[in-house]
Amino acid sequence: MLRRILIPVDFSSASAEALAIARQYCPGGTKRLLHVLDPKTLASDTANPRLSPIHAKDIRREAEEAGFEKLRRWALDSDEVALAVGNAAEAILKHAEEWNADMIVIGTRGRRGIANFLSGSATEWLVRHAKLPVLVVHDVPLDAETACRLPPQ
Repeated sequence: MLRRILIPVDFSSASAEALAIARQYCPGGTKRLLHVLDPKTLASDTANPRLSPIHAKDIRREAEEAGFEKLRRWALDSDEVALAVGNAAEAILKHAEEWNADMIVIGTRGRRGIANFLSGSATEWLVRHAKLPVLVVHDVPLDAETACRLPPQ
């Protein structure tokens, strides 16, 4: 039985679809939504040489708080939320292993088709390196019916 399901979330419609599938097919398990912050983005936000280290820490803390707030809006009361900083694929796998997840359910946009999948996306890396099952959920086109399933932004 699947007791611990990790759902990486980048707040895209693909992530929303993965979350919906995880909830539908694993209703009894604990679901943890994980958002990974890109360290390059954080670094560029704090790269101003006139910015003091204290302000740089404040900017990082604000980014983390914003990420948690958005995760909480996507989560149900029974869901757990977590935040990591780093390379998305590696951070997801590390978190899954440390949390002893039984499965990862991840959305993929597939904007560039199979070429993107084969060239080294985070999803492809996870499929190759994870020792636990990885369920890849493809994005669905947004229309009036599917848009209403998106969690609040």
